[in-house]
Amino acid sequence: MHRPLLSGLLLSFSVGCATSRIPNTDVRDTSENRDVIAFCERYRHAVETRDARALLAMASPRYFEDGGTPDGTDDYGLDGLQRLLTAWADEVNEVRYEIRYRRITVSDSDARRLNVEFTYTGSYTLRRPPGVEPERRRAVDPRPGPHLSIDPVRDTERSQQGDDVWFRRVADNRLELEREGDNIRIVSGM
Repeated sequence: MHRPLLSGLLLSFSVGCATSRIPNTDVRDTSENRDVIAFCERYRHAVETRDARALLAMASPRYFEDGGTPDGTDDYGLDGLQRLLTAWADEVNEVRYEIRYRRITVSDSDARRLNVEFTYTGSYTLRRPPGVEPERRRAVDPRPGPHLSIDPVRDTERSQQGDDVWFRRVADNRLELEREGDNIRIVSGM
């Protein structure tokens, strides 16, 4: 007879001691984490609106992307990011970008550096240059497609809906951020 009462007390105690999370995230609810998530949501919104200027403004002057190859030919800094964002904004037609925030950590070597780990679902369509027919008609007329007619990201699903070709990818990513006074800037991961 006392067992249900004891189980209820233990359950209410464990629920009361659980750390609270920012809604719709796996991130501890602190004012600093809320600021970081708010910044990342501005980033996400800029991606969805294809606002290359806003994305570039969020980047640190020390922005650097390591492409992961030993020779470094695919590495780039802020200038390379600007070229990529300009081409991306010109060639991508519509974007849907959802983020599930998993974890925010502070760098062991520099307290100003933060890592935001997340899973994203990115979907987008590419612009078709004037005079290029939709893919379903190219079986008869095999003219080249848009400049980004293949998805630049591996492991991406591709689907045709009417005249639009949608690319979709679900993957994990990490934004590396740094605090500059009251501001946050992206160091890598865009």
